[in-house]
Amino acid sequence: MTIEEIDLAGRTAVITGASRGIGAELARDFAARGMRLGLCARSRPVLADGADVLGRQLDVRDAGAVDGFARAVEDRLGRVDLWINNAGVLAPIAPLRGADPAEWGDHIAINVAGVFHGSRAYVAHLRRLGPAGRGGVLVNISSGAGRRPYAGWSAYCAGKAAVDMLTRCIAIEEADLELRAHAVAPGIVDTAMQEQIRASSPADFPEQPRFLEIARNAAFSTPAWVAARLLELVFDPAHRTDEVLVNLPAENSR
Repeated sequence: MTIEEIDLAGRTAVITGASRGIGAELARDFAARGMRLGLCARSRPVLADGADVLGRQLDVRDAGAVDGFARAVEDRLGRVDLWINNAGVLAPIAPLRGADPAEWGDHIAINVAGVFHGSRAYVAHLRRLGPAGRGGVLVNISSGAGRRPYAGWSAYCAGKAAVDMLTRCIAIEEADLELRAHAVAPGIVDTAMQEQIRASSPADFPEQPRFLEIARNAAFSTPAWVAARLLELVFDPAHRTDEVLVNLPAENSR
């Protein structure tokens, strides 16, 4: 069975950072499959409000705003089957010795505290539902950079490593809720973040030439590929895993 053969109509997903990049493409893909969506981002989410879409502009650093959003989704769409904490930033790109402390701290507030706020709001939502809340799925978007150090990416690597460990803690803490928690590294996907990487200075990010070569060879996974693999992980029993840390296969690897 493929994900195309699984009926996802009426399933509900929340996606943070749903105004651009992977988050926006996931929203479009999920909507095309008939899923109901709660979308949020600092700028306007990619899909407008409708019967099956609730969109909000908010900052994931604001715990109260994230909690309020979760309750609004619950009131409009009911039980959330899948919550994806995708909102994140890459900057600052620079050696630690030259990084701006305020920018570094702001990065962690978005990429780590933002994931904490979203995860906490989702767990609270499922627990409000009682027995009907069992079996939800939390996906925190991580990165290979959380599992391998890169010079110039101290904030990004540290933040994604924190997301990995945070997700592992959640999986243990919420075992009685039968919550499946995954920190998913989606691979290299050609988004605005990749453009930012390619535009960086090799002096700040020594591996920049490798990313230029990846772009020349178009050796990316497409957002549609990432969406399908995530949906397989969540909804296809054949692809279910108890592993918390998940690396999606590259599109050109199959």
